[in-house]
Amino acid sequence: LERFGCKGKMYRPPREGDLEWQLGTWKAVLARRPDGIITTIPDKKMFDSVIKQAIDMGIPVLSSNVDDPEHGKGNARLAYIGQPLVESGYMLAEAAITKYFPGGSPAPEDLHVLITMGAPGETWCEMRAEGITNFLNKYGVPKRNIYKLDTTMSADEIQSRVLGYLGGHPKTNLVLSTQYSIGGYLAAKSLGKKPGEITVAGFDLVPTVLDGIEEGYIAFTVNQQPYLQGYLPVVELYLMKKAGTSAWDVNTSMALVDKTNVKKARESLLVTK
Repeated sequence: LERFGCKGKMYRPPREGDLEWQLGTWKAVLARRPDGIITTIPDKKMFDSVIKQAIDMGIPVLSSNVDDPEHGKGNARLAYIGQPLVESGYMLAEAAITKYFPGGSPAPEDLHVLITMGAPGETWCEMRAEGITNFLNKYGVPKRNIYKLDTTMSADEIQSRVLGYLGGHPKTNLVLSTQYSIGGYLAAKSLGKKPGEITVAGFDLVPTVLDGIEEGYIAFTVNQQPYLQGYLPVVELYLMKKAGTSAWDVNTSMALVDKTNVKKARESLLVTK
């Protein structure tokens, strides 16, 4: 915003995942008739009407970070700047099993998989989980060996619930998260597992995840490059306003961070131990 001389306001719910708050805020924002809106679309239906209303008012709307499952066919937003969510879940599972599993790719029946669901029902969570299960099914993992666990988005609750599950299911050897993978990391460590004894992988760069990678408990994390998801929508809205350009989709990619580049990832985030 500063670079382009724009003014803006960011709204974040006081409680993570409070979609009713987000919808109410949307309606209040529309009354102010801003020049443009950047939003997440965490529910496949809830925000359709307000986004369509904004478009009808001549207010361009871009989705960032989380898109409608049907993309432009399911919502009137003009473009999506973010990670392809279903594809990212597929890649997460594929990489964990074929590239990072200790001793090489296991037999499908030897895999016992826990999928941690940070926000069941929200589009980003369900789309990533869809991609994960798509690969697991293709690989031939028996359905009885796959379990989805609602962990919430509270760090303490995530660890507690994953710890409880792993304690009751000692054969679990792969934990894939639809969000950051701190649950599998901290739970495995609490149970006295050795680094790599349970293969753990998930999304995003947060300090605890980087710690887990360095200690060997987390195999890798998928970086959706959120800086681009914040910066590029502003560029698009600015060009649409000043130069009359149209909106365009941007795939912010699916970069993997593991032991080979975790130090560089820390430096780029200015995160120190």
